[in-house]
Amino acid sequence: MSDFDQEQYQASVFLELTHIIQTNKIPNALLFSGNENTGRKKAAFFFVKGCNCLVKTPIACNTCKSCLKIDAQSHPDVLCIDLQKDKKIISISQIREMGLTISSRPNEARFRMVLILNADLMNNQAQNALLKLLEEPPEKTFFILIANKTSLLLSTIISRCRKIKFKPLNDKLIEQYLINNFNVDRTFARIASRTADSDIKKAMMYLNLDDEKKETDWIKRRQWLLDTLAGIITTDKSACISKTLMLSQKLSLDPDLMNDTIAIMKTFFRDLIIFNVHPKKIVNLDFFDTFADINLMIRSNKLLEWTKNLYETEKRLASNCSLRLTLDRFFLTIVTNKGNGVYD
Repeated sequence: MSDFDQEQYQASVFLELTHIIQTNKIPNALLFSGNENTGRKKAAFFFVKGCNCLVKTPIACNTCKSCLKIDAQSHPDVLCIDLQKDKKIISISQIREMGLTISSRPNEARFRMVLILNADLMNNQAQNALLKLLEEPPEKTFFILIANKTSLLLSTIISRCRKIKFKPLNDKLIEQYLINNFNVDRTFARIASRTADSDIKKAMMYLNLDDEKKETDWIKRRQWLLDTLAGIITTDKSACISKTLMLSQKLSLDPDLMNDTIAIMKTFFRDLIIFNVHPKKIVNLDFFDTFADINLMIRSNKLLEWTKNLYETEKRLASNCSLRLTLDRFFLTIVTNKGNGVYD
């Protein structure tokens, strides 16, 4: 999605930030919440440029020394904190190092920005260290926290932030973007947009269009995964236990791909449930005949039970349960509960 489109789609957010800049009432901290790739980082840089532009025409001129440095990400008073390479949390050492950096006055900015990406991935020690800085913020310094799951942040941190919510991109918008910019077939643009949960970068990844994530062929992976799930459901119970265990073994070899694999599985089980009611509303339209066959074999109450078990499986994985054992448990539940014949 182009920057212009992003700014236009989040017009209410940018208007609010513009008002803050124009009234010169800069909060000590702002919390940007919402889905990934909805323009939150762009909004943060829009805000810091507006606070520091030397010309202000009307908000940021984009040509003065300050604006150019911020655009080039070379401004000494714009600090960004994010996950370090191969790390899953933001540590207390990162927050402490930042605290030392901002203990002195800004080098040249009117307002210094500390941008914390993935703020909800700070561990408890890091959050407590940040809280002390928020309680006594350095002069002419504001913080912007970008978080996907604000529930993971301390309530005391949230209470010290001005909260700004970014609305998710709708499926139709993402679908049309994929069609217009990449000439994607409408059916597969629809599948990717609805699997991606309002994340345009994810939708591109599912179609192998994301240059940063070329190591996995998601088109083939989705086809293989849905074919395998359908095979487990439609094959005789006694014949598919080994196939089930092989599936969980293979999936557990790629833990970094698990969240997106679960997202694809969710669409599969959702489609099974709604097929009898609104068959044209399913996500995976290329598996239409497969869903028709399964719905002739399996009772709807079992489909609902499997979907519930999938969401419980996702929760277990998020709480660091054993990946292989958790997947074994889920897939074996399908095998043992599907029955041996039509409408068992």
